[in-house]
Amino acid sequence: MYALRASLIMGKKILIIDEAGFSRVCSVILESSGHEVEDIDYIDNLSSNKDNNEIGLVVTSYPYGAFIFEEIKKKKIPAIILSDHIDNNLFAVLKELDNSYCMIKPLDYEKFRLLVNQIMSGQIIQQGGYSIV
Repeated sequence: MYALRASLIMGKKILIIDEAGFSRVCSVILESSGHEVEDIDYIDNLSSNKDNNEIGLVVTSYPYGAFIFEEIKKKKIPAIILSDHIDNNLFAVLKELDNSYCMIKPLDYEKFRLLVNQIMSGQIIQQGGYSIV
């Protein structure tokens, strides 16, 4: 079972697609950073959101969230992909996403929080491609 969470930040939501336990951890991190966190239905938001005004960031694990990568790619939504390791399959996924960031587990939660804040506040200029953080 996966858990979905959203945080309304500067008019956009952060969508976290991961196992329930990790999703709760991410929610606590976002709440402690002053972000509002709530449940949402990702299918409705991503599918019906043609101009990409609602979702500002997707956070998911690889390969756990692989089912959502095509939608992220179509909508050109920034994404943070979390993984236990880096391999050629992960590089192939990252190359397909316009604005993606990869963080290796175990996460440095402070670095994660800072990256989310920078993406959502526009401090990071999205130039396409991917970065390994």
